[in-house]
Amino acid sequence: MMKNKLKRFIIRPDFRRRTGDFICNFTAVVLGILITFAGTDWMEERKTENEIKDALFLVKNELLINREYIKEMMKDEVFQQRGALYLFQYKDSLDKASPDSLDRYCNFSLGQQGFLYTNDAMEMLKASSLMPAIKDKRLTTQIIKTYKEINTAFITFDDFTDTKIEHLRRLTEQAEVQFFLDENENYSPAELWNVLFKFPGSIQMLRLMSSMHSNPTQVYEYYLKQIDDTIAAIDEIYK
Repeated sequence: MMKNKLKRFIIRPDFRRRTGDFICNFTAVVLGILITFAGTDWMEERKTENEIKDALFLVKNELLINREYIKEMMKDEVFQQRGALYLFQYKDSLDKASPDSLDRYCNFSLGQQGFLYTNDAMEMLKASSLMPAIKDKRLTTQIIKTYKEINTAFITFDDFTDTKIEHLRRLTEQAEVQFFLDENENYSPAELWNVLFKFPGSIQMLRLMSSMHSNPTQVYEYYLKQIDDTIAAIDEIYK
């Protein structure tokens, strides 16, 4: 009898209506929660993507700055190599060398131009939680590799410059060179190199400068290409 009463109660229209309303309301609540979570996840993902894009914009600008430095290093080393070859060519006959060329090349080895490797944007990216969030892992690997190549480019130029400076130091420690520099405020390029060429160290310096990198343009263009390829990859993925 109880079963029959329960059955009659369940099949009553008002009970079915209340049950249907409950199910609809419950479904709406669940869907609302799911949509809210989905929307929140989408917004968080969108926010992260924008942050990655902003961070890579800074990295891209930093790559461009380092690219300009490397171009200047290339031009500087090419010029110094050309000057070393020219002076070596006229080491025994400076009087026959072009005065304009001597003026242009004579002091190249006496100066030192410094270039500062910058990686602040990259370090900020590595320190944040954004690098692991970059979906294209090949891009992440490429960026890391490119910064290593940039650092190598700066080391390459520093090695060239340090070698030159060390030979210059040894030359200027010679008593005759010190005396000449102390006693002559205004001297011609030919006069200076006539004194320097008395010492084997000057020839060694010029030989090293002209042969340390047989083709400086090729050396530095390799690093420039690495930068260009990485910038292109960033632009392709994060336009």
